[in-house]
Amino acid sequence: MKINRNQVYVKYKGHCAYCGEEINIKDMQVDHIIPKRNFETSIKNNFRIPSFLKHLTLDDMNHIDNLNPTCRVCNNWKGSHYLELFRSEISEQVKRLNERSSNYRMAKKYGQLKETIKPIVFYFETCPTT
Repeated sequence: MKINRNQVYVKYKGHCAYCGEEINIKDMQVDHIIPKRNFETSIKNNFRIPSFLKHLTLDDMNHIDNLNPTCRVCNNWKGSHYLELFRSEISEQVKRLNERSSNYRMAKKYGQLKETIKPIVFYFETCPTT
């Protein structure tokens, strides 16, 4: 099945499904929530399938429900990760910055930033689809 880019774009009214940033359709990337490379195995084994995608079948890799509009940054970070691994990777960033970035630690030391550790909630989890 061919992906209808416009249908994916309007799904969250022109926003990245993950960070919520407004994106232009020409800059939008299409993400497969259940990654393409793992889709068949995931469906066959009911493995790491979000509850809202339990209805998908082996023929539904490009079903609109499995597609999200994304900005380049989120799509590059998510790559072929499952949602929960992507969420975990984002959650680890502050810890990694504290461990590995003297620039980050210096900015924090001088009050240039404030850490706000909180659960990662994706835009699509709080925004209804069209």
